[in-house]
Amino acid sequence: MYLSTVLFPLLALNLGLSHARFVRETLELTWEYGSPNGGTPREMVFTNGEYPGPDLIFDEDDDVEVLVINNLPFNTTVHWHGLEMRETPEADGVPGLTQTPIEPGATFTYRFRAYPAGTFWYHSHYKGLMQDGQVGAMYIRRKPDALRPYAVITEDPRELAEIQYAEDNPYLMLATDWTYLTSAEYHNIEVESGYNVFCVDSLLINGRGSVYCPGYQYLEEVSDDGLTAVLEGTHLTEKGCLQPDLHNVQGDYGPWNLSAVPTEVVFNCTPSSVEPPVIYVDPEFNGWVSLNFIGGAAQKAITFSVDNHPMWVYEVDGQFVEPREVEMVGVYSGARYAVMIKLDQTPGDYAIRIAVNGGDQVMSVYAILSYVNQDWIHRENVPKAAIGPHTDTVGYMNYGGGNTSADVRQLLFTENLPAFGVPPPPPSSEVSTTLRTGMIRVNNSYSWSLGNNVLYEPEMTSSTPLLFEPDPLAVIAPKYALTTENNTWVDIVLEITADPRDLIHPPHPIHKHGNRAYIIGNGVGKFRWENVSAAEAEVPDLFYVNETAALRDTFVTDFFDSRLMDGAWIVIRYFVQDKFPSILHCHIASHQMGGMALALLDGVDVWDS
Repeated sequence: MYLSTVLFPLLALNLGLSHARFVRETLELTWEYGSPNGGTPREMVFTNGEYPGPDLIFDEDDDVEVLVINNLPFNTTVHWHGLEMRETPEADGVPGLTQTPIEPGATFTYRFRAYPAGTFWYHSHYKGLMQDGQVGAMYIRRKPDALRPYAVITEDPRELAEIQYAEDNPYLMLATDWTYLTSAEYHNIEVESGYNVFCVDSLLINGRGSVYCPGYQYLEEVSDDGLTAVLEGTHLTEKGCLQPDLHNVQGDYGPWNLSAVPTEVVFNCTPSSVEPPVIYVDPEFNGWVSLNFIGGAAQKAITFSVDNHPMWVYEVDGQFVEPREVEMVGVYSGARYAVMIKLDQTPGDYAIRIAVNGGDQVMSVYAILSYVNQDWIHRENVPKAAIGPHTDTVGYMNYGGGNTSADVRQLLFTENLPAFGVPPPPPSSEVSTTLRTGMIRVNNSYSWSLGNNVLYEPEMTSSTPLLFEPDPLAVIAPKYALTTENNTWVDIVLEITADPRDLIHPPHPIHKHGNRAYIIGNGVGKFRWENVSAAEAEVPDLFYVNETAALRDTFVTDFFDSRLMDGAWIVIRYFVQDKFPSILHCHIASHQMGGMALALLDGVDVWDS
C-alpha cells in the first residue's frame, strides 16, 4: 500500500509576471504528540497542524509577510535558510543576533523579500527545536527571463520547455531524521554521559519513514570500508549505530558514563511501518520532473538515488550550477540539491532511495516515483518499487548508501559544481581581510568549537540582539565574533585543528547566513599562509579562483583523522554588502548545541548607521 494522498506538482504556475506580489502567510506552532515513523509517539512541533510545515512557494522578489504564532511551551524563532535578507536583517531569525526569541503565547511578524530564487527551507534557530519538528520546505520561482543552464542537457525546444516547466513546479523532498527523544532529552544524555550522541531511530522523507531492523550482520555487509575502519574491531548495533564508547570517535575526553545512555538510543531496534510518500508523474503531460532535495536532518547526512533514472544536478543551495548527470548525490545538513529527471522508463513504480551518508550509522528510507499511465502495460510487466533491506541489486544504491556497481556515477558531498550564470570570484589581490576558524572539541566529546576555543550560543545575547546595539563588541566578547568592513571582499579559512586528543572529525557542514560565498580552495594539512595570495603562489593547484568556483551557503569539510593529517581546510570568499549580524555555524544540531558557531558581524564600520 502507498500513501493515498496524491502529491501533485506544486500548484500556481509561473505565468511570466515580472512585478512583485505581496504575499502573506501564517504559521501557527503547536506542541503535540506525534509519530512520523510509526513508532512510539512523543511530543513534537506541528506547524499549522502538519509535520513538516507547509511548503511555502513564492516568486522571486515577492514582498513576503509571515505571521508566526508561538503556541509552544518554549521560546522559538524562524530562520529562512538561504535567503539573503540584505534589506531586512531583522528577519533572519537568529535569537541574540537579529531578534529576541518569540515567547510562548506571543507572535512575531517576519517581513522580507523573496530573494534569491531557488530551493530553501525554514526552521527554528532556537536551541534544538529543529530536531523536534519545526521545519518546512520553501521554494522561490525564478523570473521567466533568467539565464538557465539546460543547453547542456538538451537542445530540443520542446524538451527545454518541459524542463523549465519542471523547474517551476518541483517536488520538494525534505529529508529529516527522527528519534523518540525530544531535543532537550537528547542533549541531556550527552551532558550526563559525556558522549557525543548521534544515533537516530529513522530517516524521514517529507515527514514519513519506516524503521527497518535487518540485523547488524546485514548492515555491516552493506557498509563501506571506511565504516569498518572506524569500528575498531567492534560491531554495529542492531540499530546500525556505532558503539558509543569508541575511543577514536569520542576522542580522549573520558571518563564517560555509559549507564546514562538508554539502550533504546543506540542499541535496540524496534521495527515500525508507515506508508512511503508517492510522487505521481505523468510523462504524457510533461516528460521531465524536478526533485529538489533538502538536507533538513538534525544529525544525519544523506545520499539519494532513483531506481532506473539518471539525474541531472542543476541547482545547489539555490544556485544554478553547470549540470552534471549522475545516479547518486550526497547531501549534508543545510544543503539543497535539485535534480532534473527524464521520465522515459516503462510506466510503473520506482524506488527513491535515501540512505545515511557519513559513516556513523547504516539505514535507509524510501519514497516512490509512480507513473500514472500504467494501465496499458501488462500487469506482470509493470515495474514495482523494491523498497526495504535486501533490495540492493535492484537500484543504483544499496541500503548502506554504497553504489551497486562501479559504473554508478556519484556526486560526492566534497565535490562542488561550478556556479552557472554568475561572474567568477575576484582575484585574491582584491581581498581586504582574511579570517580564520579553528574547529576542535573543547573539554569533552560533545562540545565543539568553530574557533578561538570558545563555545558560542547565540541565545547568550537573546535579550540584547546585536543588530540593535550601536557597538556589538561591547555586548559580546571579541573572541565570539568575526568582524568585517562594508564593501570589501573577505576570505574565511574554515580549518580543522589537529589535536592528539581529538582523533576523528566527521564532515562538518558549515552554514553561512546572509549572502552566499565562493568556494575557492581546499586542502589537507595546516593552512600555514597569511592569506590566499601567499598560498596560491606556493600551491596554485589547491585553488580555483576562476569560473570553476562554486557559489554556496553550505560548505562541507572532508572526513578528518588527526592520525593521518595535521589539519584540513576550505577557503570561502564573499562580498560584504551591508551591516549584517550573520552567523557561521555547523548545521549538525548536536554540534551547534555543543557550541560550534561564531557571530559573523559584517560591516562593523557602518554598524551605528
